[in-house]
Amino acid sequence: MPRVRLTDKHLQSAKPPTSGRLELTDEATPGLEFRVTANGAKSWRVNYRVKGTSDLRRYTIGPYPSISLSDARKRARAIYDAAKSGIDLPAQERREAEEEARAARRPTSVSDLLDRYVEEYCKPNQRRWEQTEKLYLAHVKPTLGRKGLNEIRRADVVELLDDLQTKKGLNAQVNRVRSQIIAAFNWAVERDYLDANPASTVKKRKKIETPRSRVLDDEELAAIWRAADTLSYPSGPLVKMLILTGQRRDEVRALPRSELRGATWLLPAERNKAKRDHELPLPAAVVELLEALPQVGPYVFTCDPKGEKPYAGMKRLKEIVDRESKVQGWTFHDLRRTAATGLGRLGFSQDVIERVLNHSRPALAVTYNVHSYREEKFAALEAWARHVDSIVSRGPTNIVSFAERRNTR
Repeated sequence: MPRVRLTDKHLQSAKPPTSGRLELTDEATPGLEFRVTANGAKSWRVNYRVKGTSDLRRYTIGPYPSISLSDARKRARAIYDAAKSGIDLPAQERREAEEEARAARRPTSVSDLLDRYVEEYCKPNQRRWEQTEKLYLAHVKPTLGRKGLNEIRRADVVELLDDLQTKKGLNAQVNRVRSQIIAAFNWAVERDYLDANPASTVKKRKKIETPRSRVLDDEELAAIWRAADTLSYPSGPLVKMLILTGQRRDEVRALPRSELRGATWLLPAERNKAKRDHELPLPAAVVELLEALPQVGPYVFTCDPKGEKPYAGMKRLKEIVDRESKVQGWTFHDLRRTAATGLGRLGFSQDVIERVLNHSRPALAVTYNVHSYREEKFAALEAWARHVDSIVSRGPTNIVSFAERRNTR
């Protein structure tokens, strides 16, 4: 490679080669090269060896004339001198730039962190991520949101939970807030946004988790059904299907038509809490209800004109049903408990009820008992549908429980 004492005049007059590249090494600056390609592009490069290593390293300084001869020599000299001291200057600068970019992306406040956690983790991985987002918005951001991420302390989290419990009178929700704060901070630690989780040792509040035991009596259940009768699609039919099937609220609310196979509902593992495929034979009352619904888009229950989004007005729907039925102090999940209790009263075994509800079962039972229980589930749901019909019509109950039926045989 020719070595010449480069000058501006020399650089400006350098002509492109017919092929390949013209490379000129500067006599005045160790390792500095001037390069001209066949298409006329001119640029600077420096070749250097870091002290203690044997490999030749190359670094492109940039184009000429954007980078002048004087600036190219300064840059090449800096890289060469650093290499003599055992420092790879371009690599060091690259690492520093990457760290600065990471720092610029790093959340600076608790609020920033929670937003990032919801967007990057909750949305892709949680079916009900909206609830996590609402929990942060209602209970965490107003108190801790403005605090710097590196300023947050264990005492701040404890004080927040104390206030939620004593001042706001929350019970089970306090532990949910604690769990979601810990989860977000653990996520931050994994990504080097925090050195340690300040909430990791915050203890769970005891004796505040009161499991619900609300079961609607026949009169209340009939009142809710009649209230649903006054509501148009999709609200009324949605409430009725919750009552008749005993399935989870969001499993019914977001039911796609693709899961329905005639008189069978095939609920896939990814869309239910038990994380396993669930086959539910539908009683005639449910089949009739579904056949009467408008066929709009991929979802059974929807307010979207094209049916591309599932129904999302459960809070407002509950308020309307409360007002129309005059039944108070219940939740949509209580309909599930009511169905389970009703099946028990009709004489069905706990095993059949658990399978209708798609509850988790012991590992041993799952491994060895592979019976589908399809007929038993169908019989249970048919009996439940007839019972609901009898209490709604206020007629005499003509349902004979399975236990009574066995005794009369």
